[in-house]
Amino acid sequence: WDMLKDGPDPDDIQAAQARADAARAAVDMALIIAPFDGTITDAIPTPGDRVSPGSVAFRLDDLSRLLVEVQVSEVDINTIEIGQDVTVTFDAALGVEYHGRVVEVAQAASVVAGVVNFSVTVELTDADDQVKPGMTAAVTVTVRQLEGVLLVPNRAVRLVQGKRYVYVLEAGQIKAVEITLGASSDSVSEVLSGEVQEGTIVVLNPPADFTSMDGPPGFIMP
Repeated sequence: WDMLKDGPDPDDIQAAQARADAARAAVDMALIIAPFDGTITDAIPTPGDRVSPGSVAFRLDDLSRLLVEVQVSEVDINTIEIGQDVTVTFDAALGVEYHGRVVEVAQAASVVAGVVNFSVTVELTDADDQVKPGMTAAVTVTVRQLEGVLLVPNRAVRLVQGKRYVYVLEAGQIKAVEITLGASSDSVSEVLSGEVQEGTIVVLNPPADFTSMDGPPGFIMP
């Protein structure tokens, strides 16, 4: 009666709580709690495997928000801004073009083998079941949009004595035409001036001696 009349001993309660906390911690070690809602896309251990603390058990992906990380050269990074529209294609989804936008642009570069690149993160806005984490993607960022301009294939442009020329076919002859270029993409460039117009036949592979750096371009029979 003397031991119980004043209620439980606070030291006994504290010791019991410590034992309960230790037991709960031991139970929790058998559980893996995901840090966010998602889908398990890879399960590494199999039943019966021996595992150790700190080893990777599962891969968890949030498939509701897919991101693509691309490396952009230091030459082009100042043209990239958050919010720019992006088109994305995947080797595994031939003929399908997806869309997205730039959500993050790294402020510091990474240098690999002497090449300076910046990481740019793109969020896909219309991904479907064909797009899966880890796929190889080709990303095109729209940094400037032009309408009603004359374009010429970059393959057709030659640099001769510091000037740019295209070689056009007129009356069965190849003629060199000096041009001034504006905005460019990987495949085409804007023509600001020069004697070319829509529908002009452009020679993509003129004879090597015709584009020699030893003298000005001229005419040659095809």
